Amino acid sequence: MSNGQPAEARSHAFWMLISAGLFAYFGFVMGWAHRYTGPQAPQPGQLIPMVAVLMWTIRGSAIGFGASWLISLTGSTLGPLLYAVVGLVGAVIFVVVAVWEWTNPQGYFSGIPAILLLIFAVWNGAAAVGGLRSAFRRVPAGAEP
Repeated sequence: MSNGQPAEARSHAFWMLISAGLFAYFGFVMGWAHRYTGPQAPQPGQLIPMVAVLMWTIRGSAIGFGASWLISLTGSTLGPLLYAVVGLVGAVIFVVVAVWEWTNPQGYFSGIPAILLLIFAVWNGAAAVGGLRSAFRRVPAGAEP
């Protein structure tokens, strides 16, 4: 590891913890009762896959961000790398769910307006790409992170 890498990895820890907390709140605390069709639907009580995908993406992201925070506390560059990868995967799935919501013939709602999902996807995606660039710049070729 070159000079300054442990300190730089730890400097991102605050934002990782904030991300983990926000995603954990919306993934685990927010009610997801709307993941099933209502009593007036042609098939009441059916799981809506779009909502389940969004719920598990948010929950998985919270866990990934929390893990990246813990790893970053050790000074490893794997923490920021994990944070960036989880953010990028989440951003891609947010776009998928937004398009899914706009195109589903039943008119189901994911729980987060599609336009907000796209805004979050751009925000998280841009930060993730920047994080990946930074992580790959810090790790010399052939070095163990």
